[in-house]
Amino acid sequence: MPHTRVLGPACLGLAMAVLATGRVGGQQPAPVENVSTFEHRSPADEQKALHAPPGFEVQLVAAEPDIQKPLNLAFDDKGRLWITDTVEYPYAAAPGVKTRDTVKILSDFGPDGRARKIETFADNLNIPIGLLPRPSAREALVHSIPNIYLLKDADGDGKAEVREPLYGIFGHRDTHGMTNAFTWGYDGWIYACHGFSNDSEVAGGDKRSIKMNSGNTYRMRPDGTHAEYVTHGQVNPFGLAFDEWGYLYSSDCHSKPLYQLIRGGYYPSFGKPHDGLNYAPEMVTHDHGSTAISGIAVALSGLFPEAHRGELYVGNVVTNRINADKIEWHGSTPKGVEQPDFVWSEDNWFRPVDLELGPDGALYVADFYNRIIGHYEVPLTHPGRDRTSGRIWRIVYKGDAAKPVPAPDTVDRTKAAVDALVADLASPTLPVRVSASNQLVERGGDEAASKLIALLGQESRPAPQAVHALWVLERLGKLDDDLLLRVARGAGEPTLRVHGLRILIDRPQLSEAARAFALASIGDESAHVRRAAAEVLGAHADAAFVRPLLKLKRSTAADDTHLVHVARIALRDQLKDAAVWARIAALPLDDQDRADLADVAVAVPAAAPAAFLLSHVQNFKESAENVARYIHHVARYGDPGLVPELSALVAAETAPRGRIGLIKEIHEGMQERGTAPPPELRRAALDLIAGFLASKDLDDLKKGIEAVGEFQLKESIPGLEGVFARNDIPEGWRSEALAAIARLDMPLGLARLKSALDDGRLPLPLREAAAVTLANIEKPEAREAVLTSLATAPEKLQSTAAAALVRRKDGAEALLAAVAAGKASARLLQQRPIVIGLENAEVPNVAARISTLLAGLPPADEQLRGLLDHRREAFQKAAGNAGAGAKAFETRCGVCHQMEGKGARVGPQLDGVGGRGLDRLLEDVLDPNRNVDQMFRTTTLALADGRVVSGLLLREEGRVLVMADAQGREVRVPLDDVEERKVVQLSPMPADMALQIPEPEFNDLLTYLLSRTEVKPAK
Repeated sequence: MPHTRVLGPACLGLAMAVLATGRVGGQQPAPVENVSTFEHRSPADEQKALHAPPGFEVQLVAAEPDIQKPLNLAFDDKGRLWITDTVEYPYAAAPGVKTRDTVKILSDFGPDGRARKIETFADNLNIPIGLLPRPSAREALVHSIPNIYLLKDADGDGKAEVREPLYGIFGHRDTHGMTNAFTWGYDGWIYACHGFSNDSEVAGGDKRSIKMNSGNTYRMRPDGTHAEYVTHGQVNPFGLAFDEWGYLYSSDCHSKPLYQLIRGGYYPSFGKPHDGLNYAPEMVTHDHGSTAISGIAVALSGLFPEAHRGELYVGNVVTNRINADKIEWHGSTPKGVEQPDFVWSEDNWFRPVDLELGPDGALYVADFYNRIIGHYEVPLTHPGRDRTSGRIWRIVYKGDAAKPVPAPDTVDRTKAAVDALVADLASPTLPVRVSASNQLVERGGDEAASKLIALLGQESRPAPQAVHALWVLERLGKLDDDLLLRVARGAGEPTLRVHGLRILIDRPQLSEAARAFALASIGDESAHVRRAAAEVLGAHADAAFVRPLLKLKRSTAADDTHLVHVARIALRDQLKDAAVWARIAALPLDDQDRADLADVAVAVPAAAPAAFLLSHVQNFKESAENVARYIHHVARYGDPGLVPELSALVAAETAPRGRIGLIKEIHEGMQERGTAPPPELRRAALDLIAGFLASKDLDDLKKGIEAVGEFQLKESIPGLEGVFARNDIPEGWRSEALAAIARLDMPLGLARLKSALDDGRLPLPLREAAAVTLANIEKPEAREAVLTSLATAPEKLQSTAAAALVRRKDGAEALLAAVAAGKASARLLQQRPIVIGLENAEVPNVAARISTLLAGLPPADEQLRGLLDHRREAFQKAAGNAGAGAKAFETRCGVCHQMEGKGARVGPQLDGVGGRGLDRLLEDVLDPNRNVDQMFRTTTLALADGRVVSGLLLREEGRVLVMADAQGREVRVPLDDVEERKVVQLSPMPADMALQIPEPEFNDLLTYLLSRTEVKPAK
């Protein structure tokens, strides 16, 4: 099923709308629509439609025409609000073209929150999203395609004259997901998100680049000297925020709306592997009614009442809400507990794309006010798209209705005295503490340091003040170990111990005293402290840390998932040092210790852990899943001398399926390494496959056909021909056998395929499979066989064959010539997949040629509408069975799509898909190529032997490309065999998917899908 994209910066990523339920005051939200039927409202009228909890007031800060479409918000140390806004979005301007996008500064806030002064700090920007002022308040880091620039007001006139590239180059293939959410860390680094679908190779002044693809988070030095990874994965993170512990949270589109990020962790994304430790744990299982989440804030505000303090807020642009979660701690692991929505709107143009907690303790919201949610459901050229409206809202707590609403804070900390800044470190509002910290670092000198050292010598100072004092001294280079450890060791408040340990993580080395403190903290009563200590040990590998980390891993409760994962990362990082392995051999390890070491050794790509894993598999009982992981690792990274031992493991396995599974892992591991498996494993595979292909058990048969392709065994062709000839098995497996023959032996395969295509006695799916396979072969005789069949083939077979032909330019030209010659039906050119293929093939004058050939035929929309009407009417008359539909989903859809934790995660997840309604579901299933995102477009590989492989490119494993075919199965293609790679605007989902399903089963499937209107946690 095609997924949905959100209105742009509002999510800058992926979204699947489901029907949300009103949870605030019993009100129901406006229904989710692709194009809102509501009229544009003035800012004053929209304000009336916004609802916040009792005691809160929504104020208008700014609106069009003073601002346009706001993207990111940030406050400077003068208390002014900076915004990036855009007119260009979503079309990136060409280099050298003057653009209309800007950075503006809002100030002089009235008692009603309204900004009475709005200045343009910088213009001629190209979709600026990331934004953060530096402490001088006269310069800022701003992303504008393709770099992060330092924009500086050098002469004090309020406008940036200097534009210096600091970090780049950032990809902008998809302007919905670019770098964003620049956020100050306690450590003085700037943390940021990297968005969906783009590829970036980013370096600062040190020229040490990091390569990012799609979702990641990273951090950078404010002076432009260095950038580095923080986490890997997520689909499209847009929003970052820190809490009082120093934990970093992100909002993400299309995975989970909220994560507490683990440094170095890998998070789920489309087709991306993890680091061998599996994906880092999640903190919520709900989706807040959609996957279009953007912007995050933690209510660390002295203004908010206790009932709301510490809540996490995320913007939800599909449901027109700001969602809320409270944290329930399980040790050091946060579990987000869904709360009533913090803000909801009666106006479904409300699109909260960014949230920022202000120094005044109020929540500020960037509203990308727009009637249209999606990009791919609704053309970018749709005249209903709003290009200029945008609002900034201030949500402020007033308490008693008779009490006046607090006005925005006007403190200018760039002019504050050091004593005032030191006092601000105790503020209950985190942005005030961050601002004061940055100013103290900016001032430098001995005055601030001496006063902070004196403060830390006092027993009565508040814990937050001491935390920030430590960090300021560390950033100034004035924090020695004696002071750090005296404050952290003697702290009754665990946040001080946690931050004291965090400071040690980035130290180039640990003193003996710091090392002792970290080791002692592994046994601290606070799980937060234990977790910080594990991070310290992970950052400073030493064989002496292995035993304490094993003990920590074993003693941690299972529900403290974040601490378990941090312990595993730290343990893994010890094993990266080859010298550690020699000392591990001398440790007294029990079976659980060895299992825990094996669990993380598989994430270290080196020979020493591979040898350990092989010994572990040989001497200790492990699950089949772990054995597969470990053997694959040994085959890829182990010493070549271990190959006989791998063969012996295979020989010792008596179960045929288990044996072929081991052979597969060894084969794939060695293939990724670039070496050939030993001959004895090939012989063993041939014997096993022969038995599978002759089996009456369909699972064995499936295993055999798959294995033939995986191992490329031509000797198995007679067995495949036997499978194709059988009438006692499903047609799909017969088709698979036919296709497998063609992949193994081209001349023989061509003859078999042509014979099957022309054989009217064969079932239609077999003939279609033959047509597709032939069309994908880069041979004139294969193409001619398909074209010849068009004259006599039934309509459905013609459609399938033509759609396959037009994936290549020569096939596209041949099809048009056949239609012009009357050897193929012109109605083929009314089918969307075929037209898209012709356009992608870059056939000259294709539109005019199609128009000429279609003269006199009824419009294509009438045909599609007729199909939609027929299926709709049939469904409405049928008594669909949801239980049977669930089984249909599992067999028809689950090979590519996951829902409620079941199925494969090749294509988009479908949780809550029933909320789309019957009409949209019919369109999605009957016309999957209507909306194909770049992330899910078909990749076509032309191979050296003339074959063409098409599907969804999942990932690269060493020297192997891993594809997913139309059935969701992985196809592995050696990179050295690929002569050409091309991405086309087609979905890997078969365009005639629905027509392959008998109508009663289709009705059952629709019944089931429409019943799944809520997002449920995976089991």
